[in-house]
Amino acid sequence: MRSLLIAALLAVTAVPSWAQDTTIIIRSGRRTAQRELPVRELPKDVVDEVIRFYNGEHTVRSSGRTHIPAARGVDGDVAVLGGPVTIGGHISGSLMVVNGDLTFEPGAVVSGDVTVVGGSIVAADRAAIAGEIRSYRDPLRYRRLGEDIVYSPRRQFRPSWLIRGDDLSGNRTGFTVSLGGIYNRVEGLPLVFGPDADLRLAGDARLQVDARGIFRTAGDWSLQRGDFGFRTRAELVLGGRQSNLGLGVRAYDLVNSIEPWPLKDFEVGWSAFLFHRDYRDYFSRRGASLFATLRVSPRFSATAEGRSERQGSIAAQDPFTVFRSGDEWRVNPAITDGHYHVLTGSVRFDTRNDKSTPTAGLFLTGEWELGEGTGIAPCTTPGTACFGSWFDGQATYQRIFFDLRSYSRLSPSGRLNLRFAGGGWLGGDPLPLQRRLALGYPDPLPGYGYRELGCGGEQYAGHPALCDRALIAQAEFRTHLGLDIGPDWATGDLGGDDVDRYEPFHVSGPDLVVFADAGRAWRVGDVSGTIPSNRLPAFNTFKTDVGVGLDFGPIGLYLAKPLDRNIQDVTFSVRMGRRF
Repeated sequence: MRSLLIAALLAVTAVPSWAQDTTIIIRSGRRTAQRELPVRELPKDVVDEVIRFYNGEHTVRSSGRTHIPAARGVDGDVAVLGGPVTIGGHISGSLMVVNGDLTFEPGAVVSGDVTVVGGSIVAADRAAIAGEIRSYRDPLRYRRLGEDIVYSPRRQFRPSWLIRGDDLSGNRTGFTVSLGGIYNRVEGLPLVFGPDADLRLAGDARLQVDARGIFRTAGDWSLQRGDFGFRTRAELVLGGRQSNLGLGVRAYDLVNSIEPWPLKDFEVGWSAFLFHRDYRDYFSRRGASLFATLRVSPRFSATAEGRSERQGSIAAQDPFTVFRSGDEWRVNPAITDGHYHVLTGSVRFDTRNDKSTPTAGLFLTGEWELGEGTGIAPCTTPGTACFGSWFDGQATYQRIFFDLRSYSRLSPSGRLNLRFAGGGWLGGDPLPLQRRLALGYPDPLPGYGYRELGCGGEQYAGHPALCDRALIAQAEFRTHLGLDIGPDWATGDLGGDDVDRYEPFHVSGPDLVVFADAGRAWRVGDVSGTIPSNRLPAFNTFKTDVGVGLDFGPIGLYLAKPLDRNIQDVTFSVRMGRRF
């Protein structure tokens, strides 16, 4: 048996992660007694939505016991703090109840959504509700700021130090010192520091500015010769909090990972820090960009960006690790160095009811990229893949990438999650090395070896990804077995707006997970071993695996078996948080 271990144990950033469904709790008729559930903090995206809704300029607000009788109606959105709330009349917008119960009388009408936070919904079947119905057990912890409310969790721990200032006009300024990025063999642990501001200009116009210095701890620690980077951003936001247009500029000196997989950021970081295993490769980017983002709603946004930047190879350093510190780090492969003008268009659509532990909804990200490289230098690193150079030092290429995920609740404890992702070369010259792909262990094909589908990358130092295109399909069924262990203080908000977050001290579950994966990565061309650009590989050439696991919330234990007669190994892996 081949046994491979992915980093687990602890994490710096975290959020509530539990397998029990916290949404869509609807009871009809007389209420029955329920056992008291532990008090937990709401998911950050739900908190943001509630705060935005309540503080909305046109929201009709109320506090305490509220009753809208059958003969009365309210125009617009309605938000109620406390309760109980009884609705018998008509609301022409959406209704949100914060930290209270909601009861409908026969004939009640709500033209929008109904959301209850920190309470329950009774007799929703008596009402005509046009939109979505949601209820969260967990109360919202808030404090008043003038007529508005702001989030104020009971317990907080943040892996950063903030100096924050707010005023009643809605302006905000601050200074942050934090552990930014992921621990890796190139930067070590990046330390991020700098100011930020969110300023109201006039009406619905806001200016959001932040400037961050980055100190890469794997290099020289001196202030004169230390390895520093930066990222700055200024964005003019026109419109409300939920729907707006953002116009901005960025400047940066960053180290980025080449592929969006394998693993989530915090899994890669802890794998490197604890076990001397870094599953990603990295390259440097220094330049500036102009961008525009249209946020149609909290669920949908589209962005266009133009960048001019220098992309370069970067060598692995020797940062500290807890175990195997005497081992040599895997070589960080060279890329196609040069100056690049890049135009990208991306979309994001997210209807998940929770970003870290979704039980319902869709998630879609897609990106189209047009790149033009100039001054491309030949690769000079010995033993590294350097093919794909151009005689005139120029290259123009197109690529796409997409990630579609679906989350469905089949029963009170059963979930079916599906994922279809991939992309790659779309047209033009061959892709630069930093835009190529591979599949295999540890994700998204855990039953196979590391970058086993890498199109020959195993022949070169660092085992680079060399495929032009890749497709992956994943499916998992999970059912909750029932367990909830951990101290109350472990469930506080740990800050951050990342989609992928992690709660290390509270165990929820376990979920029994049964999964299957299928994928293929390939080169495009008309010679032997490649696939013509207008065709897909035969389905019988896709690699597949099946597996089973127990997901305890902070840690999941999985066994995966390839469906390949020539491979008898079973792979054991430990994952932090959900697989996807």
